[in-house]
Amino acid sequence: MNSRASRGENGQVLFIFAVSMVGFLVMLACAIDLGFAYHAYGELQSSTNAAATAGALDLPNTTAAATALAYSGVAGDKNAKADLPGVTMVAGYPQTKCLTFMTDQGLTCDNTADANAIEVVQQVTIPTFFAKAIGIKSITLQASALAAMKGGTPTPANVMVILDSTASMGDSDSDAACKTATGIRSPTKLDCAKWATRVLLQNFAPCAAGLSSCGTVTSGNVNNAVDEVGLLTFPGLTSSSYASKDYQSCGSGLKSTYISPYGTPTSFPPYFTIVPLSSDYRTSDSSGLNGGASNLVQAVDWQDGNGCSSSQYGVQDPGGEGTYYAGVVTQAQSDLSAITGTRAGYQNAIILLSDGAATATSSQFKSGTASSYSKNECHQAITAAQAAAATANSAGLTTWVYSIAFGALTSNSCTTDSPAISGCTTMTDIASDASKFYSDNANGCASAAHPNITSLGQIFQTISYDFLTTRLLPVNTQ
Repeated sequence: MNSRASRGENGQVLFIFAVSMVGFLVMLACAIDLGFAYHAYGELQSSTNAAATAGALDLPNTTAAATALAYSGVAGDKNAKADLPGVTMVAGYPQTKCLTFMTDQGLTCDNTADANAIEVVQQVTIPTFFAKAIGIKSITLQASALAAMKGGTPTPANVMVILDSTASMGDSDSDAACKTATGIRSPTKLDCAKWATRVLLQNFAPCAAGLSSCGTVTSGNVNNAVDEVGLLTFPGLTSSSYASKDYQSCGSGLKSTYISPYGTPTSFPPYFTIVPLSSDYRTSDSSGLNGGASNLVQAVDWQDGNGCSSSQYGVQDPGGEGTYYAGVVTQAQSDLSAITGTRAGYQNAIILLSDGAATATSSQFKSGTASSYSKNECHQAITAAQAAAATANSAGLTTWVYSIAFGALTSNSCTTDSPAISGCTTMTDIASDASKFYSDNANGCASAAHPNITSLGQIFQTISYDFLTTRLLPVNTQ
């Protein structure tokens, strides 16, 4: 009797053990398959984030979606993983968007792409291993990422702005946005160039966000400045002591301070730097321009602090000077290379605005310089810009060189050059890469990378975004 009972209990134990083993194997199968799925999802999300960020970096260009796709996890793209084959982009994505959340922060969508953000959605189907035993042969994963265009945390930079102030800049300009913004009935090209520089300053960060004040200003700078900006112009001055006439004297006696011819009466090269690197252009990251105290602002804004009329203020066109600008590019890089301390490791940049036409004659150069400086002036400018772009700072970062063609001609407007070259080609070649060349699209000179960004204000605003980071947002952000 006991023997039979024992045999019955043994049978129950075997049955319970068998059932338990099946349950254990199912749990093991789920754990292994789910672990693999979790790893695969991590890789999918990582490539999705990378694609959205890359696309956001390209905004506001219409190529942003193509850029996002190029950095996706799809086979053959830059973030494809050998252990995660079969990734596809969900239909309708990458998708550029205009988010109210971003427009409320000033990143409007009145740009080439009509967008301020981009969303990427990818998916992949992965096979299971043990879960096949319970009828689950595969798992489909989907990952989404939404990235805002450049307009997040500023990255510290040292930026030298070069404005052409030769005779052609005294011509009238038809930029409607410039006319509206300046309030000047018939603004000159130089007026619009100075307005665009103000746009740049309004988008740069003098100090960290959230501070009620950037603090004490010493020699034009605050402690722990984020973006420092300097201003150069050409033709240059006969003496550095005359620089203040370009921001304080309302143009009085200005013409006589410029070098004409280049290098006379006593110096060559001229003095090009009007305002050295400064961060006092705003008193905080959220304030308006500080024309009451900033030489930099006074050099570009007649309405703020310098007390000049709308027709004569700040940087002036002395008239009658030929364009020779290799020297000013070299000086801008020299100013950047002279930076010491922590700022020596920040991103350096040069922004040059000109029509690109070099026409200075040999008689306009100091005796002894004509043979080398009065020939191939446009090619010399390109060489100077390429040298600047190849110069690395203490952190190994090379200088970004931006060029903005303003009324540049596509015909041979560099009269001193052989082989012949146009102002448009010169300005194109001055940029350190194609993405850093902009044009107002006049006279047939267009930027291949930014064909629809043609207003100077929009150009300078777009450039300012390069000094800001993108940011990932919650995918449900509106």
